[in-house]
Amino acid sequence: MCRIILGGNGGQGIVTLSKLLAIAGMNEGRAISCYPIYGAEMRGGYTFATVIIAETEIPSPIVSEADLGIFLDQFAYEYLGKMVTKKGILVINADLIKPKAEKRRLFPVLADASARKVGDRRTANMVVAGYLARRAEEYPGLIHPFPALKSLKEALPAVFPGKPEAVAPSEKALLSGYQTTCG
Repeated sequence: MCRIILGGNGGQGIVTLSKLLAIAGMNEGRAISCYPIYGAEMRGGYTFATVIIAETEIPSPIVSEADLGIFLDQFAYEYLGKMVTKKGILVINADLIKPKAEKRRLFPVLADASARKVGDRRTANMVVAGYLARRAEEYPGLIHPFPALKSLKEALPAVFPGKPEAVAPSEKALLSGYQTTCG
């Protein structure tokens, strides 16, 4: 079972990323729990989500400790990072976060810069998803279970219903993240 906490500001695509992970995981036949939480603000408000991906039934949808933390801004990293276990993994947007000394495994990703390179700064969340798909593939014991790149790409139309124009840039960002190394 992989328990994930995601955090960032409204507009960074935390809810979208949580939906992508949930739909892709479900399409792979896994048990899923997805719980987004966000304020009333359209942009700039505090946003976080929890996702559980499991091979078997999930006993509780509550994530009090996470195996994986995905943080796109400094506040989320500082506030929610403590929920990640000592053996857990922290993946941060290195363009916006200055990490403190960590005993846990820390993977800085230049998510904003990579998103700008593919032409849409709003796809930093997809860069991180692609990056994690690659790490999970390379190191199966590191993050398990985590959706494969193929599953993430196939889930995009369901994540963006009625917005086919969002699929192509998101797919490019997934591939960019998949091909990137740590920042």
